[in-house]
Amino acid sequence: MDRLVLIIFAFSLFIISGCGYAGSNLDTPPTASAAKSTVNEISAGDALPKIQAAYSQFVDVRTAEEYAGGHAVRAISIPLESLTANLDRIERGEPVYLICDTGDRSHKAGKILTDAGYKWVFVVTGGTAAWQQAGLPMEMTKR
Repeated sequence: MDRLVLIIFAFSLFIISGCGYAGSNLDTPPTASAAKSTVNEISAGDALPKIQAAYSQFVDVRTAEEYAGGHAVRAISIPLESLTANLDRIERGEPVYLICDTGDRSHKAGKILTDAGYKWVFVVTGGTAAWQQAGLPMEMTKR
């Protein structure tokens, strides 16, 4: 009888100790796709308080002429065409918010940034059109 109890006890310990490990992946390194950064979308209204934070970066990827005609407050101009050559102007360890007219160029810029290793990349959905429609602050470049 004691032997049967000992066998059942040992078997129970074996089963219990294996239960927590079966679904656990704590010791498994993430796959390349899981570790890769993605481009996230954020509404203009949700973006405003984020870009007002001292640690965030707000980049307008439209042309210099479009930017000069009016841009979202706090946005700096780095046109999409020159983004790769100007990556040193964007901090890798801080969130980056991208804006253009409608979002198309911002998504292209986001891909460039994530491919270059940037982790926190956000595109303002609807671009400056949505920004203005939401009544958010715009400014003109002083000449």
